[in-house]
Amino acid sequence: MNGKTVKTVFLGSGAFAPPVLEAMLQDGSLEIAEIATQVDKPAGRKGILTPTPLGQWCQTAGKAFERVQSVNSEDYLDHLRELAPDLIVVVSFGQILKEELLNLPRLGCLNVHASLLPAYRGASPIVSAILNGETRTGVTFMRMDKGLDTGPVYQQFEMEIGGRITAPELELELARLAGRHIGECIRQLSEGSLTAQEQDHARATLSRKIRKTHAALDWNSSPESLERKIRAFFPWPSVIFTCMRADRPVLVKISSGRAAAGVSGQPGQILSITSEGITVACAQGALLLEKVIPEGKKEMRATDFANGFRLERGMVFLNGPGISAN
Repeated sequence: MNGKTVKTVFLGSGAFAPPVLEAMLQDGSLEIAEIATQVDKPAGRKGILTPTPLGQWCQTAGKAFERVQSVNSEDYLDHLRELAPDLIVVVSFGQILKEELLNLPRLGCLNVHASLLPAYRGASPIVSAILNGETRTGVTFMRMDKGLDTGPVYQQFEMEIGGRITAPELELELARLAGRHIGECIRQLSEGSLTAQEQDHARATLSRKIRKTHAALDWNSSPESLERKIRAFFPWPSVIFTCMRADRPVLVKISSGRAAAGVSGQPGQILSITSEGITVACAQGALLLEKVIPEGKKEMRATDFANGFRLERGMVFLNGPGISAN
């Protein structure tokens, strides 16, 4: 690049974004002209306005950033024209970029996506990979177009998915993987030595936006699928079942659990309570609950939950809210 830096605007919001940004900030060949994220949103029971994960990281790291209601607004487009970036890098941002913005930078808009496209386009590629029992995943650097993750691909980097990895753990590993390669990708792109290849659209799969209703547990599911669901939905929205206490239903989140071999029974029935946890029957096997979060309580060992709620072998847990009876 003959010593010339690439002037870049970084758009990001989610927890996938900070490790990528941090790597770019440490790369001397990149000039980060601006960091922008979505506006603060209410969080928690009190609805306190809270910055995005990227915004929180910037505050901790002492990096200036902008909160942008809409990157497609005429005011922000005018602002970008004044900045005149060579490239816009988009990582877990959460807003759709319209064509006028996509065509504004000299090198276009580069998206970092947490899957091996065309697999798992959309909002939840990490969660979907765990839910579906994938053994490998990766990150894709692609040139953005007006479709949903449909643009041509510059580079992809693969990694294995660990056996009991949770969604936040996988997200961090993928973000670090992207961070290790983003600088070289941008340098090659700037030099003109990197060519984008069209995706095989016939092989595309979509990942849906995760909602709280998806977390309801059905004891008629297989233990393997429930274990994946616990890892995929931790810490939000968390897999939830119903425990009856004095004729009052109590919702219980499972923060850690695994499939248990060699036992079976009526779906939802407690088969044993040991120091390891609570073994509960489900379809064609059982699930060992290791850690739970009862409604209104903090996370605890499942054994302590059993003692506190006076649970016994043979009792039956009910499905999560919205799922018909066991």
